[in-house]
Amino acid sequence: MKRFQWRLQRVLDITEQREQVVRAELFALAGAITRVRQEIIRRQVLLRTVLAELAKKSLAERLAQQILFLQQSVAVAREIDRLKAELAGLEAERSEKTAVFMKLRGQRQTLERLRTEARERHRREEDKREQAQFDETAHIAFARKQRSCSLSP
Repeated sequence: MKRFQWRLQRVLDITEQREQVVRAELFALAGAITRVRQEIIRRQVLLRTVLAELAKKSLAERLAQQILFLQQSVAVAREIDRLKAELAGLEAERSEKTAVFMKLRGQRQTLERLRTEARERHRREEDKREQAQFDETAHIAFARKQRSCSLSP
């Protein structure tokens, strides 16, 4: 039986490798998005915590520290805004990578389906050849038997 060899196997292999690379990039982006979200939450919690501590203090203590807090909170708010912009960029990049990933996955699945169909076609052709060979062998054996019967008295 002739060994199955598919001409597009290299294309399938490359598509699978590209899909794995994009998948790894997606995981890296997901990790970066998580880290940025955690940093935003950490800074927001820090602001709330300091504000809650200020609320517990007496008016005289609070006024002096409140001015300092407000100055620092402006800087922290700018940093949170920068992190939110970074988060939006990362999420946009993830959306693009997801679209690329889905396209590659579709290509891979199509190529795998084509390979399966080609393998099945190859198997059927090999079965036909094998059957034809069996039929020919049986026909020759039958002809020899008939010939030997007709030659014997």
